[in-house]
Amino acid sequence: MALHLDPSTLTSFDHAAAGHEGVLSDPSGDLVIKPCTQAEVSFYELATTSCPDLANFMPRYMGTLQRSASVAEATSGLPKPPPAEPSAAVVTPPVSGLQSLDLPVTHPPSSSVPGTAATLSLDDVGPMKGKKLDTDLNIVLENVTAKFKKPNVLDLKLGARLWDDGAKLEKRARLDKVSSETTSGSLGFRIAGMRIWQGKDKVVEGLNDFVASKDGQILHELDEDSNYLNHNKLYGRIFNADNVIEGFKKYLHVPHAGIGKRQAFLITQLFLEDVKGIQAALEALESRMYSASILLVYEGDGEAFEKAYEILSKPGNEVLEEEDENDDEEDEENDSTPRLYATRLIDFAHASFAPGQGPDENMLQGVRSTVKILEQLLAEYDE
Repeated sequence: MALHLDPSTLTSFDHAAAGHEGVLSDPSGDLVIKPCTQAEVSFYELATTSCPDLANFMPRYMGTLQRSASVAEATSGLPKPPPAEPSAAVVTPPVSGLQSLDLPVTHPPSSSVPGTAATLSLDDVGPMKGKKLDTDLNIVLENVTAKFKKPNVLDLKLGARLWDDGAKLEKRARLDKVSSETTSGSLGFRIAGMRIWQGKDKVVEGLNDFVASKDGQILHELDEDSNYLNHNKLYGRIFNADNVIEGFKKYLHVPHAGIGKRQAFLITQLFLEDVKGIQAALEALESRMYSASILLVYEGDGEAFEKAYEILSKPGNEVLEEEDENDDEEDEENDSTPRLYATRLIDFAHASFAPGQGPDENMLQGVRSTVKILEQLLAEYDE
């Protein structure tokens, strides 16, 4: 059954830790609407129908939304003449019954939009978020941060190589430079962004740690309205292979918000199990993904964390096994169940299946490095 969305009710999505501009959310907060390429839609379609082990770790795919000029006006704050008849945007449901993974690799047309990796100088860090894609095609996905009271979000950009075969030489050079100077090159991942709730009090511990990088760039800022500390893409670039674990500690251990070592141990254990699941899925799959991410989300309000853990720990509930987001029969029951954590692979604009080419070792390097760091943290929190 097709979903109907009133474009005038869509609002900017504000829980993204990284990524491109232009992401929207519906009034319920359950969906995100993201500008995308046809290649990303094709990847979601095939993964959903043919690769269940991978799809279990992807946001639930709801379909696509073709935004007309009138829809774009409605969501950009510009005045829009009233339509002749009341209308709603219709979400095209996912295609089902796809049988073959032998899909031709497609790449979005290259362009030299100002501010993109293809046009910036090698030393220009560019905007803190990627520019909104110039497209009317949008993908509709589950909002992974929905049903959390205060979601803490970490985006880990995977891969030492960050560009696909369709990238221009200028973009390749720029992204190779970023990789060589960060943990992307040494570990196969880097922290691309974080959003961490700082508690009810307007006091932020450690706010002055790593405030500026060597070139004076601001790495994070406090949203005084929400009391979220937002770490931008430059924050992850200050770390090396030896100290990047400190970034994970900032994310997982927030005592002034009620997330102490006990909570950090529990959530690290859950994330570790899921990331190992992602590793197993990728090792069994022949694919190529560039600039995809692991998205980690957990309940950042200590009181809500404990309440959710208590409910999910009762007999009959499985707190150590995240609910199956793809089981439609359990949707109604899950609507009232508090969320404790979520682990997802995201961002498939440069992803394709690659029969005969073997597993994606570029992605797997970062996943395996993440497993090692989570194992080290688990041992520390268990002391």
